[in-house]
Amino acid sequence: MAFKDIIVHQGDDVHAGQRLTAAIALTRRFEAHLTGVYVLNYPVVPGFVQAEVPSEIIEQRYQDIRAEAEEKRKEFDATMSKEAIAGEFRLMEGDTADAMAMCARYGDLVVVSQADPDNPSADDRLAEDLVMASGRPILVVPYTGDQTNIGKRTMVAWNGTREATRAAHDALPMLAQADEVVVFSVNPEDRDHIAGADICTHLARHGVNATPKHIVAPDMRVGDILLSAVADNGIDLLVMGGYGHSRLRELAFGGATREIFNAMTCPVMMSH
Repeated sequence: MAFKDIIVHQGDDVHAGQRLTAAIALTRRFEAHLTGVYVLNYPVVPGFVQAEVPSEIIEQRYQDIRAEAEEKRKEFDATMSKEAIAGEFRLMEGDTADAMAMCARYGDLVVVSQADPDNPSADDRLAEDLVMASGRPILVVPYTGDQTNIGKRTMVAWNGTREATRAAHDALPMLAQADEVVVFSVNPEDRDHIAGADICTHLARHGVNATPKHIVAPDMRVGDILLSAVADNGIDLLVMGGYGHSRLRELAFGGATREIFNAMTCPVMMSH
């Protein structure tokens, strides 16, 4: 079992090169095919503006956007040639999240970036949208740090839910190649049973040597506990289920998914 079709979001933001580097490293590791997806976002021109602006100017702007995209295609193709990996550049039109979600359904893994508060872009919600809409695991690359060696020390956030189960199984290709896997539970309900032991046994049958760990800290937020555990264990990939609660609830009351998106310090592979 391996990732053979990897999708990476391409764009004009400052972190496009960083996530492409991460995607290339994974593509080489799994001997996969890499597809760079670039979405043309044409400006929406209100009718009253169109009436005042010559159509030639609007059409010229559209041509400029397409020309910029073709330059990105040339850069991507040159990188694929230099790295000697199989890849293709796909131009899409429309809403970025919808276009990326459609492409993701024909792939194994989607690579996107964490939103950077110092460099905001129109795609800052892309990772969150794709977790919910794509049906595929999403690898979110932090906006800081070197992410070329992802998944040697991996932590699976485990609480026995459907989302956690989906995430653990989606990540099996990464887990199978990891040097160390920690299955980490927060405030497990059954204190008489070793938290995470059953999923570790299941993973062992897939050739994954995983160690269960847990913490009881009811007064701390789950997101903060996970981030501390990532730092304490030298983790370079966190695997977790996304949005066990609705996004509306997390927006209103907070939740582990949003906390991780906002403060992640290592790449996060998330499934819903």
